[in-house]
Amino acid sequence: MIDDAVEFDEIVSVALASKASGPAPRPSVKTQLMARIAQGANVPAGFRLHFDVDDEWQPHPVPGIRMKVLSLNERAGYATLLLDVKPGTRFPAHHHDGDEECYVLSGSVHTLGRRLGPGDFIHADAGTDHAELYTEEGARVLLVVPAHEL
Repeated sequence: MIDDAVEFDEIVSVALASKASGPAPRPSVKTQLMARIAQGANVPAGFRLHFDVDDEWQPHPVPGIRMKVLSLNERAGYATLLLDVKPGTRFPAHHHDGDEECYVLSGSVHTLGRRLGPGDFIHADAGTDHAELYTEEGARVLLVVPAHEL
C-alpha cells in the first residue's frame, strides 16, 4: 500500500513536471528570491530592510524618474525615497510645502546654478520655491520629503 502511494506521487510529480513549460526564469530571479527569504529571517520587530536586488521601482509623476519608497514615517511625517533619474530629465520648478532634503548618490543634478555630484547635499526649507532642476548624465538620489507629498 505504501509503495503504491509513493509510486502514485512519483507519477503525479513526473506529470506535473512535464506540463511545466515556458522560458526559464532569469538568473536574477533566484537572487531576488533568496534576498526576500533572507529579508524575513532574523529581522527583529521594528526593523525593515530593502535590498538593492529588490525590484520595487514605481513610476514618478515626472517622466524619466522612477522611485522606491524606502520608508514612510507617518508618525514623524516624512518619507525617504530613492530616485533613479534618466539622463536629460528635467524636474519642473516647484514650491516646497515642507522641508526637503536631497543627497546625490551617483551622477549629477543641476540646481541653483550649481552642479551637485556624488556626496553633495541640498536642503530646502518649507515655503521656498525651487527653480527647475535637471540632469545631463542621469542621477541616483536619496530624497527625504514630507509624507503628504507621496
